[in-house]
Amino acid sequence: MKAILKAYLARKPELVYTNQGTAIWKTSVAVRGRRKEDEAVFLEVLALGGLAEALAEMDPPKGTYAHLEGRLQTETYEGKDGKKTRLTLVLDDFALLVRPKKAEGAEGTPSEDLF
Repeated sequence: MKAILKAYLARKPELVYTNQGTAIWKTSVAVRGRRKEDEAVFLEVLALGGLAEALAEMDPPKGTYAHLEGRLQTETYEGKDGKKTRLTLVLDDFALLVRPKKAEGAEGTPSEDLF
């Protein structure tokens, strides 16, 4: 399933290599709805091969706001409380974004976030 997200990196990314030498860039992101009261959802994010190495060179810090495109996949594993499911986004594309500053409202009060 294809997914396109705008989200914040929730932890510092790391680059690891498989025994076969494939690069894997790993992090997680926090995605929240448009309203401030919407709860954040955390997703694992992976990039493989050349994209993984390019992202590692870019070295975006925790808290970076980014555009992410890829495919969603689920993984079931055994946790302390029984079976759990993890949702992972396997990246096809990644771009850094800059959040716009709050615009001044007509009466001089800041408007709500645009995202």
